[in-house]
Amino acid sequence: MRTNGGILVDSWVRIDHGCEITSDVVGDEAQFTFGGRRGELGMVVTGDCLEQVVEHFRRALDRLRAEAAQAPLS
Repeated sequence: MRTNGGILVDSWVRIDHGCEITSDVVGDEAQFTFGGRRGELGMVVTGDCLEQVVEHFRRALDRLRAEAAQAPLS
């Protein structure tokens, strides 16, 4: 990962049922905001990379659904 002036920032967000998600398109970028009053994380994706992000999200969703379908009922 590249650094800017020797500073490396690593961020993550846990999204669950109560997480507010908003999006907007500005120029050739899609801008997403996760969270709200207690803190938020922004993500900006260029238009040419958004399809790749969506594909990764789709694959993860497919895996989650497949694993849920295979889970034994308790």
